[in-house]
Amino acid sequence: MTRMNNRRHSTESITGNATNILSDRFGEKVKLRVDKIFQTMGSIVLRCQVIEPPTGCPSTVIVKKVREDQYSYRPDSAETPNAAHALFSDWAALEFLNQIGGDPPLAPCFYGGSRDSGLILLEDLGDSESPTTIQALQGDDPELAERMLLEHVALIGQLHAKTIGQFDQYNCLRSALGPAPRPGKLFRDPWSDARLSPIPDADIEEVIFSYRSVCQSVGVHPDRSIGAEIEQVAIAVEQNPEQWLAFCKGDQNEAGDYIRCNGRPRFFDFDGGGFRHALIEGVPGRMTWGCMMRLPSRLLPSMERAYRNSLSLGCPAALDDLAFSQAMIKTAARWHILHVIHRLQDALAADRQRGPTTLRQQTVAWIEAFANLSTETGLMSSLGKPAREIAERLRQLWNKEEIELPYYPVFRESVESI
Repeated sequence: MTRMNNRRHSTESITGNATNILSDRFGEKVKLRVDKIFQTMGSIVLRCQVIEPPTGCPSTVIVKKVREDQYSYRPDSAETPNAAHALFSDWAALEFLNQIGGDPPLAPCFYGGSRDSGLILLEDLGDSESPTTIQALQGDDPELAERMLLEHVALIGQLHAKTIGQFDQYNCLRSALGPAPRPGKLFRDPWSDARLSPIPDADIEEVIFSYRSVCQSVGVHPDRSIGAEIEQVAIAVEQNPEQWLAFCKGDQNEAGDYIRCNGRPRFFDFDGGGFRHALIEGVPGRMTWGCMMRLPSRLLPSMERAYRNSLSLGCPAALDDLAFSQAMIKTAARWHILHVIHRLQDALAADRQRGPTTLRQQTVAWIEAFANLSTETGLMSSLGKPAREIAERLRQLWNKEEIELPYYPVFRESVESI
């Protein structure tokens, strides 16, 4: 009973703060009634009914509140990332993308937030009118899954295209909320923002040393030339992507971040967002979604075309085959370096479940994806060679059944029948 009372008290506190924000937004006192509660890793999310909404006010809203019971909330800290940073990233992204506009809008409408209370109010997109991408991939209709994949990557391209060149506008909004966390170690954060300032030589040397050490731990000895390629990737991707610098959603391991609302695809959840190299999340068939579970290789060219066509509206270089290939191999190399120095030792120590598949399955998939792309493009061969050797070594160390990445369920029957 005590736990229920505490939960009720917590919900009442959240809706009380949200009511004040919504009332200020629409200039008239409103009341909220909790309709549904969702628990996420870092937030409590409430779907609330607006009782007798005033003119212009929606009938339902979403309230996102930081879960302070599990995550410290320090809005004025720039030290270790905390719950405030995720909230402020979401908040700034919503304000920024609302200003950018679009049809359909790139983000839910933002109604306001409370820095002190650690919550934001936004448009309720409702439940998806059709299967989401991840649901389609887990389903039994391959044609639907293919359509969803193409629509989804095209929407990612649209997001990137509309935000290229808009960093100052975003940064003004984000800076007003509080300090961003200081950058972590180079090639350790999967969704790190572009640093936009010179990377110290010592940081790059540390990465080169770490990469060599991990390779040697599995009996692979890279050529000295890897140092130049690692430095090239660090500058082109982690330091300043230049014409490829765009707002990215982040946290794109799985294709579960958008739904269809009123017949149109819409994104949601931006707490991992920031300005970084667009192609970090622009080729998910190869480097993120396709390494969580396997996609048929025949889909990759059409997914990349869909993304490139959308991206080209804000980045003409996307239609230049050589420029796009160079950008793609550099971001793929970035993922490869990160996975070798940040994930491989973990996988060598022990396997574990990581989402729909295991850490070892994904580790081999990540490394082979870069090795394959290096061979395909003929680029980044100094890193491509040890990547291939690492993958071969891991296949010797681990059982095939332990590391074979399965296809998404929707494609298993069609692939197995070939």
